[in-house]
Amino acid sequence: MSNIYDDHLDHLRRIKTNSQSALSLYVPLKWNDFAPAKIFTALLKAANGLMAKSGHPNLEIMTPEWDRWLRQGTVTLAIFHHNGITNLIPLPTRMQPRVVVAKSFHIKPIVAASHEYVDSLLLHFNESGASLFRINPVSETLIDSYLPSEILPKTDWPARLDRQSLREFLEFLQQEVRGSILSTTKILGITGESYTELQSDSFWKKTNLPIAFYDDSFRTASPQNAISIMRLRLAQIVNERHTQSVMKALNDNKALDDIYSVKYLAPKILHGEIKQLCVSLDCMHFGEVDPNTGNVVMNKSQLNASDDDVLDDLVELAIDNGIEVSVVPKKYLPTGRSFVAS
Repeated sequence: MSNIYDDHLDHLRRIKTNSQSALSLYVPLKWNDFAPAKIFTALLKAANGLMAKSGHPNLEIMTPEWDRWLRQGTVTLAIFHHNGITNLIPLPTRMQPRVVVAKSFHIKPIVAASHEYVDSLLLHFNESGASLFRINPVSETLIDSYLPSEILPKTDWPARLDRQSLREFLEFLQQEVRGSILSTTKILGITGESYTELQSDSFWKKTNLPIAFYDDSFRTASPQNAISIMRLRLAQIVNERHTQSVMKALNDNKALDDIYSVKYLAPKILHGEIKQLCVSLDCMHFGEVDPNTGNVVMNKSQLNASDDDVLDDLVELAIDNGIEVSVVPKKYLPTGRSFVAS
């Protein structure tokens, strides 16, 4: 299964950084005490401090349009800069501010976003006809709106349409729903509780999606009640995914629990001794990983522009060796662990 974040991940990993440092900034736009502009300035200052330690000139990056990304529902804005080129990626993932200057981009949050990428469809019946929305955990998008008839009055149109016309309209909507289903689409919501003919369980199940019916008013153009409930259901799906990723590794009873055992992960990855790796989104252990020998050197903090998050490098090494990889918030992992592997 592939989604837009898998594409972003492939793109970032194809960029050859060579001898120039790759900058990764993660700026939270929601649920943070500081304004994004202030966070961005502080992170860039820290990045240039690391560049100076390695004898590199300061990086200059254009300030993003924060309001634009907020309007799109972005929770955290990922900013990647290398060789004068900047890539911006909106994430649905809640994070603390983060800056990494290293030989490659810091991609753990992109992997996490890939696992968290789920959506649902919501078909809202209203006085003007029907509107089809795509809902994700942080925002909604109107796909299209549909009129049952150009001559009918707006109110009470389901009762005014003859049976054949209503059937044709619903079948048309069913096809529109089917055409909008993605590999990431998990639920179809239907409003219109006032008209039982609009909420036929057997009819909408032909879309092959789980169905949920909601009672948002026929008079409202924006079904906020249904949207809020669907977001909660999607959040539950994401929680289940994270929990299952961790439990799958733990159930094999081979997880390493010493925080410094990250030193031994690279050789195990290279020797094919690990089938699944699940790492913490929040934890970072700085150092360097030799992808050829598996040798790992660890430091207490990031020393310079060659010093990377070892967990991030191990994620990339695992991907390169065909290992199943997931990145989850720290709260899903057992206390004191920054990863589980089996």
